[in-house]
Amino acid sequence: MDYQILRAAYFKGDPTAEGDGAAQAFSSLKQWQKSSRMAKDIVLMLGRFSKLIVNPNDISPIFKGKSFLNHKSFQLSLATFRADPHTAELLHTRYLAPEVYDLDALLALPEDTLGHAFASHMKHYQLKQVFYPPLEKTDNDEISYWRQRARQTHDIHHVVLGFPAIDSGEMAISAFYLAQHNVPLSALLLGFGFLYTILREPERIDELMRAIHRGWAAGQQSEKLMGVKWEELWEQPLAEVRRSLNVPEPAAAFP
Repeated sequence: MDYQILRAAYFKGDPTAEGDGAAQAFSSLKQWQKSSRMAKDIVLMLGRFSKLIVNPNDISPIFKGKSFLNHKSFQLSLATFRADPHTAELLHTRYLAPEVYDLDALLALPEDTLGHAFASHMKHYQLKQVFYPPLEKTDNDEISYWRQRARQTHDIHHVVLGFPAIDSGEMAISAFYLAQHNVPLSALLLGFGFLYTILREPERIDELMRAIHRGWAAGQQSEKLMGVKWEELWEQPLAEVRRSLNVPEPAAAFP
């Protein structure tokens, strides 16, 4: 497969360009080879993402990116994490939940608490806490750290935002992540959400747009949810948690 067009569209640098000596030529060649590998990886990833059109319940393509994680879009997203003091603190300390959450213990908390609401959410949708393939251990890799923390807290965000664990709720939370941290994979998911809806359920385009608008607006208004140590808030009333983070009240009926 010829990746020349994709490579030119996404990356800069051409080893055939005029340079100042052998060192610059060698550097350009290395950049060209790197961009070629990344271009191939983007093609493969887009091919995997296209499976979502056939089976939107198979989310495995989300976890495959390889060299695409080095793309400029991820670096711009990382800059937003470093710019916020709360997310920057977690990034510096590599804060993670010490263990898998005990849902039965959380269900024993008062019904108005965050912990009880989260456990109820997991039970209601019959969700597994560990539903994703393991990440390689990379203590010094900022992107791998955030991917791991996002996997731990994704369903907590669903609860706090009031976005149900259904297709429109996933589109809303993708728009939320895009508004908060310019997350590239969230943008890709939204793109495939549009493609799936147009091809298979065009009557739901209005529903999709309202979900995305709701998620984007919440992302613009709320504090950075990725900077929160949720494990310290289980016993707090969910309404208080939302107010403290400036999260808008969930709508009575979600699209």
